[in-house]
Amino acid sequence: MKKFHNMIAIVLAFTLITLITGCGGGSSTPTGTLSLSITDAQPQLDKENDVNVTEVNIAVIGIEYNYEGNWITAEDFEPQTFNLFELHDGKSLHLGNMILPAGHYQEIRFKLAAPTKESEVKSNPDCNITWSDGSSAPLFVPSGGQSGYKGKGAFDITADAKIEVTADFDIYKSIVPTGSGKYNLKPVIRLVVTELSGMIRGTVLDFSDHNNLRVFAYKEGDWNDELDPFPNAVSSDDVNISDGNFTLAYLGEGNYTLITADYLAGGIYNEFFYEKHNVEVLKGQTTLVDINTSN
Repeated sequence: MKKFHNMIAIVLAFTLITLITGCGGGSSTPTGTLSLSITDAQPQLDKENDVNVTEVNIAVIGIEYNYEGNWITAEDFEPQTFNLFELHDGKSLHLGNMILPAGHYQEIRFKLAAPTKESEVKSNPDCNITWSDGSSAPLFVPSGGQSGYKGKGAFDITADAKIEVTADFDIYKSIVPTGSGKYNLKPVIRLVVTELSGMIRGTVLDFSDHNNLRVFAYKEGDWNDELDPFPNAVSSDDVNISDGNFTLAYLGEGNYTLITADYLAGGIYNEFFYEKHNVEVLKGQTTLVDINTSN
């Protein structure tokens, strides 16, 4: 009889635990999946030297996310090294899927393997620029890479669901020549919910007198005659000298002003500007636009 009573007690205890867990009494936090990709807008480096950039290699060794005020390492991210120069014209590279607690996010942090000073440069640094003549230079992070660099942009992780986010690593703004032959890396990273973004594909119709054009996209109303280096532009792209085409990808919905500027040398632009206002971008769609700079 005693064994029978003990058995009943065990069964009742097990049933109670099951009921508590099933009714939400457990301590587990609901989670969803962040599918993270990375893209880039084409850089404009040392064009005056007539030597083309062939690689801008970046080594991401860790991803951290800010959850309820705390930076937490994404344990399921695998370090990757890739050439950002291959990720133009709407192309992207999938960095991986990460399980995050459900909630609202406004930034994640990329930890890079890059030197902070000359003594830390290896024979083949993880973050570097390579040119078509075979030369290369390391990318330094003078502020230190241990804390990582923030990518900013709002997105929501929903329980038991996946969201795709693209990180736009803007090389044009992120790589800063020092004037002494060195290059500093100060990443400007924009996070965009992929399915909520659209793109602009355009053509500059008459550029015979301007062979080094670049098109900058601004949120409508944000352009204020600012000169180089166009700090408030959302994205930018070189105009292809063979056909006049350019691509501005992963833009959030809304109206944009496109500024076409003529590049001179050393990151300097002359005072030739062409403005095209109210270019509408819709999610999941491509907006086609022509720019006639002779008007």
